[in-house]
Amino acid sequence: MNQRISDQSEEQEKKRPGNIYDVFVKNIFGRLLVFIDFLLHYADPKFVSNIELEKISPAPTNHIAKWGNERILDLIFGFPLKNGNANTKAMIVFEHDGYSDTELPIRLLGYASSIWWTENKNKQPFSAVYFLVLRTGKKPHRGRYRTIADLLPKDKDGKLIGTAFDFEYDVVDLPAIDFDKLCGGAVLRLGMGVLKKMTEGLEEEFADSLLPLVEIADEKQRIELTKEILEFITKVFAARDKRLESEAINQALEPIFEERTKTMIPTIFEEIEIKAKAEAKAEAKAEGERKLVKARQDDVLDFLRTRFKKVPKRIETAIQQMNDQIALKSLVIEAAACQTLDEFADALK
Repeated sequence: MNQRISDQSEEQEKKRPGNIYDVFVKNIFGRLLVFIDFLLHYADPKFVSNIELEKISPAPTNHIAKWGNERILDLIFGFPLKNGNANTKAMIVFEHDGYSDTELPIRLLGYASSIWWTENKNKQPFSAVYFLVLRTGKKPHRGRYRTIADLLPKDKDGKLIGTAFDFEYDVVDLPAIDFDKLCGGAVLRLGMGVLKKMTEGLEEEFADSLLPLVEIADEKQRIELTKEILEFITKVFAARDKRLESEAINQALEPIFEERTKTMIPTIFEEIEIKAKAEAKAEAKAEGERKLVKARQDDVLDFLRTRFKKVPKRIETAIQQMNDQIALKSLVIEAAACQTLDEFADALK
């Protein structure tokens, strides 16, 4: 159960950098044992008592739904129900709260509808869906969390107009939990502690959040987690125009690795910096290519607008969707040589 979730959604996430906090949360909580640990300490005990935790399995999300232009990338786990038949299960959707108070309930409702729609289409029993949201931020949430009913029209007496429907979701409000009262195993406390420091603007105090590493007996796992955590912290520092100095890392890891620190720290930090530079170089190259493509697209459209004044939306959209620089270069020539827009449209086909 030490493996992480591996499905099409993870492959999609690899293709885009994503939000550094979302990626970190998925990496930590995608570890099955860590997620079970999280459920045992932070989820609704009544719900947890109805599922067979030892039979956890990652639920594929590639077939479930899309949110806007993006397929679900959140963590979804399946568990058999203790009191259900062999085909009945619980689906737990774990969401890192990176959305507005208005968007979150709408997003979760879309998830539930998609799960049940897919199960109905496949003639499967409906799952018991449970939403668990990990909220991060600088300050604890005030008041209750908004629901779908809060967003719908009301009459003069404050009663809903139209069909009333809603659902519940549980929230673990990380800013409201004292740092020294984080519970669970070493990896869970490590992940939540680092996330708490980084999202609350206390990144300079990162050393305290690394102490659970001492409890991890397996040295290989401890080194792997150290690299993962330091990579995340380095990216947070960079996003805030700060630099994580090797001296600060040395001091933070000295009580964890003792004498091995002198040989380990340079290696770990150099690997992180090399990876960060490679990613920055790749992103700069990609950005340069995007600018060249955009310039070619603009050249084609400028030629057409100069010659024919108004360009039909379908032609404009087709040009803006093209990414091949060679093809766009040939269209610049075509835009200058064609006699009519119809002739140019034929060249697009």
